[in-house]
Amino acid sequence: MSRFRIFSVWNIVFVMAIVVLFLLVVYPMGSIFQASLLSAETGEFTWDNYLSVFTTKFYRRCLWNSFFLSSLATVFSVIIGVPFAFLTTRYKLPHANLLKTLGTLPLILPTFIGAEAWLLLLGRNGILTQFFHSIGLNTPSIYGWQGVVLVYTLQFFPFVFLMVAAAINSVDRSLEESARNLGASPWRVFRTVTLPVVTPSIASGALIVFCMSIENFGVPTIIGNDYKVLAEQAYSEFVSEMGGNPSMAGALSTVLVIITLALTVLQKVFVERKSYSMSALRPPEILPLSKWKTRFAWLYCAGLVFISLAPFVVVLVAAVTKTNGPVMYYGQFSLDNLAIALQAAPRPILNSFFLSTLATVIGMFFGMAVSYIVVRRRGWSGYTLDLVMMLPLVIAGSVLGIALAATYNSGPVVLTGTWVILVLAYFVRKTPFSVKTTSALLHQIDASVEEASINLGVPPLRSFMKVVVPVMLPGIISGAIIMWVTTLAELSSTIVLYYGPWSTMTVQVFQYIGSGDFGPASAYGAILILSVVVPLFLLNKFMGRDPMQSL
Repeated sequence: MSRFRIFSVWNIVFVMAIVVLFLLVVYPMGSIFQASLLSAETGEFTWDNYLSVFTTKFYRRCLWNSFFLSSLATVFSVIIGVPFAFLTTRYKLPHANLLKTLGTLPLILPTFIGAEAWLLLLGRNGILTQFFHSIGLNTPSIYGWQGVVLVYTLQFFPFVFLMVAAAINSVDRSLEESARNLGASPWRVFRTVTLPVVTPSIASGALIVFCMSIENFGVPTIIGNDYKVLAEQAYSEFVSEMGGNPSMAGALSTVLVIITLALTVLQKVFVERKSYSMSALRPPEILPLSKWKTRFAWLYCAGLVFISLAPFVVVLVAAVTKTNGPVMYYGQFSLDNLAIALQAAPRPILNSFFLSTLATVIGMFFGMAVSYIVVRRRGWSGYTLDLVMMLPLVIAGSVLGIALAATYNSGPVVLTGTWVILVLAYFVRKTPFSVKTTSALLHQIDASVEEASINLGVPPLRSFMKVVVPVMLPGIISGAIIMWVTTLAELSSTIVLYYGPWSTMTVQVFQYIGSGDFGPASAYGAILILSVVVPLFLLNKFMGRDPMQSL
């Protein structure tokens, strides 16, 4: 019997999943770590690359810049995201659900599109820059660290909002009522009851913002000017025109991974110590506000949504505006930019859809199997698989791209320079989203239902397909949509792994922005935005759920 169970379907699936993740995550990351311990000149073992990171002024400056930008973006995201969560979740505001839905959209819009949009607004030839100059006023520069922090904050604060909103909804109303009945003031109730419950979620949201900021290299490259960061420099070292320096690129990449892993562990310890378990039998009360407080709260929330989404409207407008390099002739309608994207150079669009769809299909089925094993298997196997599956979430896309390119550039399996490596990178980067959405629903399915089906003679795999999958279907669809739209917007790993014929929309936008040609960049950006927003809108309309809430 034991021998039979060793070769059961789910044991085989578990082994296959571990092998796939080892080949695409663990082994490549181990390879670049090994490369970081070798001298670029002699190939001998050395710690010099790591010493250079902390002793060389330039690399030390890159490290400090990464911490500075990420920390500021995290602080500002918490400052604006927490009030937004409380105002839209705990208080009666007009169109609160609409505000919450719109407030999540910046998450699925590419950050480098945001950088382009702010260049169109506040760049040297930006529409707001020109307007203020016409009335004798100077605008603050969008170039440098301040512009990078602005883009990070406006696009990442929804992480804090979603985390805190979910925590607020878990507060049992009876706890707050008990505190008020004992004579506690509203402020004391908030400080002693509500805030301790949501603090771990604030920490979780802050960690995500920090990790997303420190791994991003597109925004600093576009508007940072000479303000270099670790992720950007790791990419530059890898693709250097002088043949590259994989040893230094490996060291920078490893430092970046260690930082995110260390913060993830610290956050996990903090959450476990500060989390509270509640039955939440009574959902929190939706509180009324006075007339003027309602107006102020609504203006704050609506204003935040407008500021975070307005730049993308600018991109859509710029796509149908006459342009000449970086100069936009607003008010002069033209379809030339869209014609370039749709007729003259449609290949990147087709590539993006093909690669994203294939990676999503593979990830959807792989995510279903992994989710089942993680939830149903107790002990080391499920925990190990969950840990390795979630590892790509804390690895910068550029780092993973460098690792895959360096690992599969030679030897028995050569993938570098093919479309296959792009699909594999997208698959391993985005499948954790599918695992998270499907696992959340799987926890709600009593295992006894599936066991009853098996006891009636239905094979385990067939029982899974007939009993479990239908219940998991909303999570599967949500995860697939999130995978697809985030893959379409993927730049960091794509810029490392693509080659000429397999350029994508994100690469085109990035290159056009780099050359100062904002017209075609806006056209590709507009197509990318619509490709991302429309599926989410349809899912929300026909399934009655916001897919971002599944995370």
